[in-house]
Amino acid sequence: MQDIKNALIKKLSLFTPGYPVYDEAVEQGMQQPCFFVLLLESSQVRGVNRRYQRFNPFDVHYFPQQESAAPREECELISEQLYSELEYVTGHDGLYRGTGMRHEIVDGVLHFFVEYNVHLIRDKAPDIKMQTMKQGGGIK
Repeated sequence: MQDIKNALIKKLSLFTPGYPVYDEAVEQGMQQPCFFVLLLESSQVRGVNRRYQRFNPFDVHYFPQQESAAPREECELISEQLYSELEYVTGHDGLYRGTGMRHEIVDGVLHFFVEYNVHLIRDKAPDIKMQTMKQGGGIK
C-alpha cells in the first residue's frame, strides 16, 4: 500500500514539478497550488486458496492558486490531465493501473478519486514434516 502511495506522489511530482505534493495534513505553510494525497478506506477480499484482492482508493486534492481568477476552470484543466497521467503509476513492486477514476470540485478544491487494486498471494505455510518413522516387517 505504501509503495502505491509513494508511486502516486512521485507521478504527481513529475507531472507538475513546481507544485508541492503533501501526503499528510499540513496545518500551516501550505504553498498553493499544491496536491494532497489521501488514502481512503482500503479493503481486502479473499479469493481462491491463498489469493486476495486489495482495494486502495485514493483522493487526490488539488488546491488551485489563491489569487486565481477562475479556480473552477483551473481545477477542470488539472482534472482532465490527471485522467491520463494517473492511469498508470510505477512503484518498486511494479506497475499499478488506476481504475474507477472520477472527480468533483467542492468549495474550489478538486477531489480526484482513483483506485489502485492489487492481487496478492500469501506465502504457503510450511508443511509439517515427519520427524521419525519406524517400520517393521515380518514373514507370515
